[in-house]
Amino acid sequence: MSLQKDRPEGPRHSLRSLSRERLTDRTVDALREYILSNRLTPGTRLPSETSLAESLGVSRNVLRQAVSSLEALGMLRVTHGSGIFVADLADTDVFRQIAGWIGTSTLTQKDYVEVRSIFERGVYELVIERATEKDLDRLEELARTVAENSDTDHGAHVHDDFHRLLLESTGNQFLVTLGTILYNFFWEVGWQGPRVHKPPEPRATGSHLRIVQLLRRRDPADIPRMIDLHLSPHVGPEDGPD
Repeated sequence: MSLQKDRPEGPRHSLRSLSRERLTDRTVDALREYILSNRLTPGTRLPSETSLAESLGVSRNVLRQAVSSLEALGMLRVTHGSGIFVADLADTDVFRQIAGWIGTSTLTQKDYVEVRSIFERGVYELVIERATEKDLDRLEELARTVAENSDTDHGAHVHDDFHRLLLESTGNQFLVTLGTILYNFFWEVGWQGPRVHKPPEPRATGSHLRIVQLLRRRDPADIPRMIDLHLSPHVGPEDGPD
């Protein structure tokens, strides 16, 4: 029996039945594989507990233990009365614990922008090399929506979608996973630093369309300009030009 996500199109990968050996650990592995293989995004609701247990061939008790393990790892979120959801890393205890070890009180504006520049340079290089025209068309559509809705909750969600698609356009799934985590740290942790400049929202989102236009040129020489467009809003007047 294949599981279906709560959206019109079904997943490309289904959960496999398991033997009785180390059922809880194997159930954890199967659920993790299901989430990652189907690229389920935060907030996606999984099938019911009964459906999951039946599809995996395990008892509901084993299923609950596996879900609890993934909840502790920050991959799942259980809402009683609503269901099991893919967790948003930024809302998990795991994220907060790692953020606590990193700390933000001594994070400087220069270090924050420097690390983001290094990361974004690599992303742009791969997108220029590997993105399809369909990828770029979708990025442009999202960039326009971000610019038009920069001061709304919808704009914030579309902004997240833009950067998720940007990572996916690199064709490197490992980078998609790690990059999503890094973006969460840049947005949720970095901006909490008292010495990191927080730009007005329109300035933070207005550069995306121009970045897509430069990506369409597929010229690596444009990468410094793209980085400047994206990160210059994070440089306050007191920081001066680069």
